[in-house]
Amino acid sequence: MNLNMSINKSVISSRRKAAILLMYLDSKMPGLSQELFSKMGESRSKILLHEINQLGKVDKTEISNVIDEFYELAITQNSVIGGKNVTDKLLKDSFGIEDPDDFFSSTTGLFDFVNHMSDKVLLDYLKKENLQVAALVLSLISDERSATLLAEFPVEKTAKISKKMLTLDVPSYQLLWKFHRELELHLLGDDGDKIEESQQIFKLSRVLEMMVSDTRKTVVEMISSQDKTSAEKIKQLIFSFNDLVYMSNKDLGGLLIEIDPLRCLAIAMQGISEELKEKILGSISDRLKPRLEEEITNTSDSTEEDIQKEQGNIIQLCRQLEKDEKISPLADIIKKKQESGFVQQESNKEELKDDFPLEEQSNQKDDHKELELNKQGSKDE
Repeated sequence: MNLNMSINKSVISSRRKAAILLMYLDSKMPGLSQELFSKMGESRSKILLHEINQLGKVDKTEISNVIDEFYELAITQNSVIGGKNVTDKLLKDSFGIEDPDDFFSSTTGLFDFVNHMSDKVLLDYLKKENLQVAALVLSLISDERSATLLAEFPVEKTAKISKKMLTLDVPSYQLLWKFHRELELHLLGDDGDKIEESQQIFKLSRVLEMMVSDTRKTVVEMISSQDKTSAEKIKQLIFSFNDLVYMSNKDLGGLLIEIDPLRCLAIAMQGISEELKEKILGSISDRLKPRLEEEITNTSDSTEEDIQKEQGNIIQLCRQLEKDEKISPLADIIKKKQESGFVQQESNKEELKDDFPLEEQSNQKDDHKELELNKQGSKDE
């Protein structure tokens, strides 16, 4: 009887630790717990959600102890006698994690800084490096960009790099991230402030992307009044509903299938350009096209707030499909937008409305040459 009570107490303690850890991580990275729950499955998630529901106010000391224990188990594995097998057992016993490698290891964000670089700069670097490094970097960027860069090598070297990519022995995540940092410093320079600024701009653009356009517009206006250069860089990185005009017909068709109900798409399409409207109508099935046109007519009196909300929802759906590798990296669209001068044209339109004051055109071009930014593709994962 006492033994059973002891075991039950241990299980509850482990669940509490997992609940505290998840709540702490989610406070630092909102949305993380949702992603973790999706990996854990419904049955385990219900147990842990119940434990989270029972959590009252958690003392700072208890939070620190849980984080320290998690760090020892999941991060500094060399401090655990017995290596990975023992670590896996402890992770399972303490936090209920069945597959630590799948749960914690991820290439998300790995070499994402190369998306902030032009093809020319990256190609110049790869041509000077050995085949192993070139193959590793090319295997971790988007397929489309990898193919573009690979085609720029001499035929003989292209064949050698391709062979290396087929037989590539990918290092551990720890070594990969170490190489990521060293390569980042090498390519972007030793200026840590520059790297941090680039990362902050990229992160802020993602945050603003989730806001309705009116709020986003106001925030960027405020930034522009203090720092026009950063404001322009942020605008170049934001993926908006109007950017769907640069999406391939195949990807757009895949996106439209996922939007349900159709009324949401109809609301989002209110007030968009004729070019984008025709592209969407041309990418939807013949069966749904009449229904969509009818919904567009029925929702013509939608408020601006509703339109922006539905457009924002579709943008987030795009990001999810990109993450699931169901569509090509949105970085490709952002790059097309930059190359077409879309950012400059849109900025000029806003300037007529006294919004987003811009620097001179020459400064814009310098910014474009300096950045040619891309977001990391999900296919890198």
